[in-house]
Amino acid sequence: MTNTKDQLASSLKQMLAVKPIERITIRDIVEICGVNRQTFYYHFEDVYDLLEYVFESDAEKYLPKVVVYDNWKDDVVYYFRYLYANKDFAISLFHSQSRDYLLKYYYDKLRVCVESFAKLVSVDMVIDKGDFDFVIEFYTNCVVGIISQWIASGMAVPEWLTTDRCLAVLDNSVENMLERFDRS
Repeated sequence: MTNTKDQLASSLKQMLAVKPIERITIRDIVEICGVNRQTFYYHFEDVYDLLEYVFESDAEKYLPKVVVYDNWKDDVVYYFRYLYANKDFAISLFHSQSRDYLLKYYYDKLRVCVESFAKLVSVDMVIDKGDFDFVIEFYTNCVVGIISQWIASGMAVPEWLTTDRCLAVLDNSVENMLERFDRS
């Protein structure tokens, strides 16, 4: 059996399939979950606090923490699969006032992955920190931009095709870009 916080999170996801986040009330959530308002407030301050919990708990359960050179492609695939598996949730948030929150969340998570990968492939390179950060920003923004367009289209392009296209562009590209800034 899941804990109360997870039940509330599940209820929020169910509601996002039928209502934008701005119109979801605590009452909506607790009715689905079968708990009272006080129980909700014991765990969360408001619906957006619950939304943040959904992102964080899902990330902890399903998304990679860092990218390892040998399986970085698999790690990128996780992000796309997660979004596709939570399609209604992602599309509803994207078309709400919480779009920036959704995109910032993915930006922050993907930036950590891109940076960890870039550090691995640039071990023997001498790169100015500003240049290194620029490369990380460039690739993170590219992937978040693709995610944004994909969600905006209602995920019309199949998840596997979007993922394959991203991987084709990224493959050896980060290494090549970092080599252009290598001063050794």
